[in-house]
Amino acid sequence: MAHTVQVDERGVVGGETSGRRRGVARISFVAIVMGVLALVSGCGVLGKPSANIVDAKLTDLSLEGVTVALKVDVKNPYPVAVPLTNVGYALSSREESILTGELDNPGSIPARGSKTLDVPLRVKFADVLAAVEGLKLGAVVPYAVNMNFNLDVPGGEKVSLPLKKEGELPIPDVPDVRVNEVSWDEISVLSAKGHIRLDVTNTNEFDVGLSKLAYAMSVGGTKVVSGKLSDAASLSPGETETIEIPVKISPASLGLAVVNMLKSNKPSYEIVGDLGLKTRFGNFELPAKRFGSR
Repeated sequence: MAHTVQVDERGVVGGETSGRRRGVARISFVAIVMGVLALVSGCGVLGKPSANIVDAKLTDLSLEGVTVALKVDVKNPYPVAVPLTNVGYALSSREESILTGELDNPGSIPARGSKTLDVPLRVKFADVLAAVEGLKLGAVVPYAVNMNFNLDVPGGEKVSLPLKKEGELPIPDVPDVRVNEVSWDEISVLSAKGHIRLDVTNTNEFDVGLSKLAYAMSVGGTKVVSGKLSDAASLSPGETETIEIPVKISPASLGLAVVNMLKSNKPSYEIVGDLGLKTRFGNFELPAKRFGSR
């Protein structure tokens, strides 16, 4: 009995000692690996993480705002994934702050790989006008985006990768459209032919093309003609161009009252329409507005 007990006690003690040795060995191995990673990264053997802007453009332009859309490529030279702990950004114009923020859940950069991050910054023109003194609609202003990509790298080191992008923002204004003249060359019960002449002035500091000009004309409250022109004009800053629109209607289908009104010396009319604009910053649509009436 005594001999058996001694054997059991030695077996238990020996098992515990062997387990502790294996645990210490594992911890030592992990420590050595982390130490080697820290050493080689510190000596520049693996290199350092890097970040570069690979694309920058303006999107979703409207009268209310525009998006500064950036793509940033972040590279990780380490044999393990590196977490992005924070990506912060700040956009300013003429040294005045417009917006600040952070990316949600930027994730990690894969081992010995790279990751492209989208950084979309929505700029409201009302905020720019409020922040930058003396700024008016139709202007072009400089902008600067400062970003910081913060990473936790092996060895417990924290790395910050700063980036800066500069460019220009438009603050678009609605071109001025006015009725220059409405004239009728031929009026009968069967047919009425004439012209609508619109004066269009570019009130912006940048070139504007009229990719679309839609119009509708009413006489005495009755809609008599409508249509749409494509690529109607290309205007430099401050330039005015007269656009002539030929019109043809059938008065008989509209009633005798419209025919008599067209034959009067000063028929009442209203012309409304909407514009599509083409600029170097992007294309966008404008809501319908009244061009003129009498």
